[in-house]
Order: sequence, then structure tokens, then C-alpha cells
Amino acid sequence: MGRRLPAPLFRRISSAKMMFMRVSTASLLLLIAAALVPAPATAQGWFPWFGGGYRPSRPAPGGVFDTLRPWDAPRTKPAKKDAKEPEAASAKPTETPPPYEGDFSRLAEILGALHYLGPLCGEKEKERWRGEMQGLLESEQPSADRRDRLVGSFNRGYQSYEQTYRNCTPAADVAIHRFLDEGARLSRDIATRYGN
Repeated sequence: MGRRLPAPLFRRISSAKMMFMRVSTASLLLLIAAALVPAPATAQGWFPWFGGGYRPSRPAPGGVFDTLRPWDAPRTKPAKKDAKEPEAASAKPTETPPPYEGDFSRLAEILGALHYLGPLCGEKEKERWRGEMQGLLESEQPSADRRDRLVGSFNRGYQSYEQTYRNCTPAADVAIHRFLDEGARLSRDIATRYGN
């Protein structure tokens, strides 16, 4: 009627092999459990399981890295040690920028970009946007530090497009139109929100 399936053949495993398999499985599970146990909070190094690993030392104070400053930070002159004035008297009070400083700085950057892109794309008045910036500075009458920052924004806008565009391209024309729209919006916002 039906055929019988052959009986499975079992290979006999020696007791030594069986013991090795149990020990290796148990040790593998212990190793995984040890890796998952949270370690006490310490400073982590390259190899957190082996004593913390490499930790770089801090540079000595007064070295090269103390002379670096952020991009927009004003330059400071080293103080003279022979100064007869007390330090409190020589320190200048810090100027609080107006609340529209960010918008004004962006407007200066836009004017710098337009000062480069306008004549590149055929604008006849080559000094139009520099004149607009000069008019803004005269009406605002900022302090020397603030004036330097605003002129820096104007120059940054000019230089960023000077490095990108050598000829008038469709992308440069699109950038001009976007800058005109954004500059008009910023001017309107500053005048309506912070004007007299």
C-alpha cells in the first residue's frame, strides 16, 4: 500500500563534543549579556570596555589656539601692561544692537550682492546699490563697530557672488529678482515695525 519512510539516521555525538557545545554556547551568551549591561557613567574613550582608551590632552594656554577668533568677532588690541588707567575705566560699555539688526545686516548683504550682479547683467547705474547702502548708513548713523559689521555684510554679499558668477546667466538673473523682492520686503518690514 504505502511505502515506509526510512528511519532517520542519528549520528552519535561524543560526550566531549556535547560538553564543548554547551560551554561555548553558555560563554557566548555570557559575553552578549556582559556587553549589554550598562557601564557606570564615565568619560567614554575609543574603547569603553578597555579602560577608557585615548584621551587627548588640552593645549597649553597662551598657545596658537588662543589667537584664533570667530569670523565676525572684532579685532582687539593687546592691552598695555604699563597702562596707568584702571581696567574698569578703560573698558568701553558694550553697545546694544537694535532689534532689527539681523534684518538690517541681511539687507546690507543683499545690497552687496546686487552691487555686483546688477552691472554684470547690464544695469546702467553701476553705483546704484553702493549709493543705497551709503544712504542707509548715513540715515542710521551706527557706531564704528556696528558700521564695520554692516560694511562687512555688504562686502560678504558682493564677494560671494563675485566668486560664483563671471557672466550674466539665467541663474544670476533669477538671483537679482529674488534679491529685489527680499530687499523690498525687508525694507518695508523694518520701516513699518521699527520706524518712527
